[in-house]
Amino acid sequence: MPFNPSTVARRILLIDDDVELAQMLREYLEPNHCQVTLAHTGAQGQTLLAQEDFDLVLLDLMLPDGNGLDLLKHYRQRSRRPVIMFTAHGGETDRVLGLEFGADDYLAKPFSPRELKARITAVLRRFEETPGAATPRLNLGALSLDPSTGRARLGADEVILTGAEQRILEILMRTPGQVIARDQIGLYALGRAPDRYDRSIDTHISSLRKKLRLDQGADTLSIRNLRGLGYVLAGAA
Repeated sequence: MPFNPSTVARRILLIDDDVELAQMLREYLEPNHCQVTLAHTGAQGQTLLAQEDFDLVLLDLMLPDGNGLDLLKHYRQRSRRPVIMFTAHGGETDRVLGLEFGADDYLAKPFSPRELKARITAVLRRFEETPGAATPRLNLGALSLDPSTGRARLGADEVILTGAEQRILEILMRTPGQVIARDQIGLYALGRAPDRYDRSIDTHISSLRKKLRLDQGADTLSIRNLRGLGYVLAGAA
């Protein structure tokens, strides 16, 4: 069912070694219909993810027993559930790698609890939205996408996409040959328009290109970036 913050409590795993920050965020989120479980190491987080089914994961990439990217990569091998990562202020490389490894969104520290709550609401709403039963499968050449399940196929091969990647691909496949502005893609995929220095949409699209093996020749589909305008899905019919 679609995320309704006024009536539905969502189970969230927060993995962060900053004990004081994690406790403060839990105290802020739980009255807002979130049930928050805390882990302060990657090992604790991995154990909890193997034992329980969470609606969303909040993951700090700097953990005392390893890089959170390894945990994110391992989790993405078995789950499409949304992940919002925390990065150190100015850690652009970590943010880009996190998105490439499958995070749906990120927040740079320090951030406000109110901003985190807004990101959680947007990511969950988009992950849990279910189109009507009559929503048709989208097909372009060998590429197909079922918007109702988020499953994509390239020929006979299934392609595993994150929630953000699936929604970006959907909006591009619904409008082939039409330029879609980054702000419009951001609103549809993340629930927010990216700011000038936010590379999340660009990174998600880069990941899509790799997963779908796009842009490998003149006769294939391609996702093109038109500077200052946006992105367009173009190529063979």
